[in-house]
Amino acid sequence: MSNHPHTYYVRTARRFRKRRYLLVKNLLPTPILEYLKVYYAILMANNRFWKDRACPSSLSLGGDAGLDAVLQWVQPEVSRLVGFDVVPTFSYTRQYAKGEALARHIDRAACEVSVTISVQIPEGAGPSVVHLKAPKLKKTKVEMFEGDGCVYAGTEVEHWRERFRIGGYIQLFLHFIAKSSRNYPKLMFDRRECLGAPFEKRRLRRTVKKA
Repeated sequence: MSNHPHTYYVRTARRFRKRRYLLVKNLLPTPILEYLKVYYAILMANNRFWKDRACPSSLSLGGDAGLDAVLQWVQPEVSRLVGFDVVPTFSYTRQYAKGEALARHIDRAACEVSVTISVQIPEGAGPSVVHLKAPKLKKTKVEMFEGDGCVYAGTEVEHWRERFRIGGYIQLFLHFIAKSSRNYPKLMFDRRECLGAPFEKRRLRRTVKKA
């Protein structure tokens, strides 16, 4: 998946330990990105999205088999980037509506290592922006273009989005736990039998905010 030398991952792991987040340019290669855009259009045509409490005007979807496949595919690279083995929990996605904002928050235990990836930016719009505040560090903002990803410690780093002036930004969220974590293997696949398995309705109502 990656052509980066070992020294690159030594640097990213050190940076993640210190800052608790990473901006990764072109985390998703162009063929997968273009496939996802087609896949999203098919999901939209089949009315597969729902509304969640965090962003009630936007379209969301969690635990989809096709998106969980991306979660599994990117797992080795995320492990290399952060410097320790991670295992997948669940995927989530959102198409943000105009005027929507995402409140400042941290994620639940199944999101020890989270990745937010810009899949689609509205034509003529600026980059996708997520704001971050790691413990004991100043708040910052990360700008992502299509294919770029931000890897962050989801249970530690506060993250939020300011009000969208333009609708149509699509973000894909991929969540992991550390293999060395006390949550492994309990939260592997986010308590589902396997990746791609649907969430129970009672669990969907408790889905936490995503960035």
